[in-house]
Amino acid sequence: MRRLEHRLGLVTLLALVAIACGGVRYPRTYVLDLQPRTVAAPARSASLGTLAVRDFACPDYLCDGRIVYRPSTTEVGYYEYHRWATTLRRMITDSVAAGIRTDGVFAGVDSLSKSADPAYVLTGAIQRMEEVDDGASVHAVVELSAQLVDTRARQTVWRHSETASEPVTRRDVPGVVTSLSAATRRVIDALVVSLESQIASIPTR
Repeated sequence: MRRLEHRLGLVTLLALVAIACGGVRYPRTYVLDLQPRTVAAPARSASLGTLAVRDFACPDYLCDGRIVYRPSTTEVGYYEYHRWATTLRRMITDSVAAGIRTDGVFAGVDSLSKSADPAYVLTGAIQRMEEVDDGASVHAVVELSAQLVDTRARQTVWRHSETASEPVTRRDVPGVVTSLSAATRRVIDALVVSLESQIASIPTR
């Protein structure tokens, strides 16, 4: 009898463990699809010196790893089991640097930590990166700002911000990430184009 009770108790314990394990949810992780745009060969040679790109700043609520949505203008929500595989700061910074590097107007483009004496420093901030539900429709909204500092003259030679909104047609988190990716690509492309327009007037050194 004791052996039977022991076996029944063991079976019950194993069943409870199985149920508990079956209830565990593991986060799904995502990255933004930020394929660089295709550009023609630069109109001028890479004669503007080197550019160092500082990691973009990011509000705490955006950069704790969870994907953000806005049910209203004053409320912030999170998809608890859907997270970024790498930080938004890293994804945005690397993509902006790659876009500028592709255009070839600077002698070199690297992170600030790897640049010993850059001629220019680019800084920026992620202002928004979220799903917005206004009651009538759902959009992915992205806003970035950046500025370029001439380290020799110690002055800002360019400053710009861009915002893009992309409809979320697929109403699930992968669909939100797809729309965030599209909006982010548009914003980064616009920032790079604005930067190119401004630096075209900068005298070469």
